[in-house]
Amino acid sequence: MHKLFYYIAFLLLLNSCEYFQQAQPIDAVVMVGDAYLSQEDIENLLPEQYTKEDSAIIVSSYINNWATERLLMQNARKNISLSQQEQLDKLIEKYRFELYSQAYKQELTKQNLDTLIKSTAVENYFKEHQKDFKLNEDLVQFRYIQLDPLYADVDMVDKLFNKGTEDAFNKLDSLSLGFKSHFLNDSIWVQKNIVFNRVTTITPSNEERYIKDNKYWKLEDSVGVYLVRFNNVLRRGDNAPLSYVKPTIKQVLLNRRKLNYIKKLEKDLLDDAIKSKKFQIKS
Repeated sequence: MHKLFYYIAFLLLLNSCEYFQQAQPIDAVVMVGDAYLSQEDIENLLPEQYTKEDSAIIVSSYINNWATERLLMQNARKNISLSQQEQLDKLIEKYRFELYSQAYKQELTKQNLDTLIKSTAVENYFKEHQKDFKLNEDLVQFRYIQLDPLYADVDMVDKLFNKGTEDAFNKLDSLSLGFKSHFLNDSIWVQKNIVFNRVTTITPSNEERYIKDNKYWKLEDSVGVYLVRFNNVLRRGDNAPLSYVKPTIKQVLLNRRKLNYIKKLEKDLLDDAIKSKKFQIKS
């Protein structure tokens, strides 16, 4: 492996004799001008378990990319005007400040911000902005069971399915290992496409017949028997139900809280600097 590193370095630097004329650090394996990679730098690239082929690919790719970046930088310094270099350096410095500032604010926010959004806050926001929450797709509340065509007691499962009581659902749950698939939580809103994925006998071409409020269907095809009940259906353009948009509202309120926290953080930071005279404006 040691020989592999030096071989790659030699190939990379063969056409640049000036590199060999410079005083090289003792542990330098690859050099581009004053920049260099040490043996340790290269060894740290490799995963704990690797083959010789993997190591050759990883090291060669990294060295080539590393050298290309620095050669481009050197040529840029030689060929770009000083005024443009100054502008770029200012942008780099600005970006450096922004990175540090964002990292610091994120860390403080993570440590100090209360992320618990109360249900009352969500409900109040929903009431105030309900007109803004329009559906851009159809939603349904439904339950279904898919059985094998040869299932022994379809009628018994059908009765429990239509009964719809907690006790009936508990019994169905105990039998669920014998179902091909099922979904019994018909109190939540789901996208209509889920119906097409789960109940293959219902398709976009026949959905108007089947997907309706308070409708039950027993359907069959070559792969199964489907017991399906739709409780409620909402169409695109209808007002979205609170339960469906609740996660979105929570995120909106949390983002608002973060912005307010950061604004206060910045104001307090500036006020404290003024009081301690770390920040002064000379008249």
